[in-house]
Amino acid sequence: MVSVNNIILAFSGKTLLDNISFVVNKKDRIGLTGKNGAGKSTLMKIMSGLQEVDGGSISFPSEMKIGYLPQQMTYPKGKTVLEETFTAFSEIFKLEKQIENIGNQLAERDDYHNDAYLELIEQLNKKEEQFRLLGGNSVHGEVEKTLKGLGFEQNDFQRQVTEFSGGWRMRIELAKIILQKPDLLLLDEPTNHLDIESIEWLEQLLISYPGAIMLISHDRTFLDNIT
Repeated sequence: MVSVNNIILAFSGKTLLDNISFVVNKKDRIGLTGKNGAGKSTLMKIMSGLQEVDGGSISFPSEMKIGYLPQQMTYPKGKTVLEETFTAFSEIFKLEKQIENIGNQLAERDDYHNDAYLELIEQLNKKEEQFRLLGGNSVHGEVEKTLKGLGFEQNDFQRQVTEFSGGWRMRIELAKIILQKPDLLLLDEPTNHLDIESIEWLEQLLISYPGAIMLISHDRTFLDNIT
């Protein structure tokens, strides 16, 4: 599925990765261990396309989806927890807004036999069918279930993302990646900032995850249970 071929990378004249090669197959469970600075996080950045290399290559199918959770990330402003999590389904979220907009336009009109009104009805029907085919009717339930599994309460959903600490914002990013169901999950210390209940929930989810997983974690029990 993913082939890493003779990767070479150096920083300031010091070789960090030297002819690294391996293959990740569908449903593989791979744990990366080693001392800090050994290049574990850098390797994940390379695999996700965020870090260039000095030599070697990575190949994978063009239709393959890779989800990457880094240790450090930037967080958006101006969105609620629910809105930000919904960006995992950008196409569905866009359709939902369009359906809402058309519905508002129809509610303001009473020219029911006018061609413009009938055209709006036709647009609405098409958008709703697209929404259904993309699984939009089940998205809300999936999002809420995932957020609650990671420790959020129902009354947190409409709070601004900026109201939460970095650890809680990381949970939102983790929720988005899980909901996208990528073929390969690259998780760099995913249990950082998680409480015991959330770690147990994530562990059970990853054990049954249908795709491949590459994991960095200092939680040896968690690492052993997943891999």
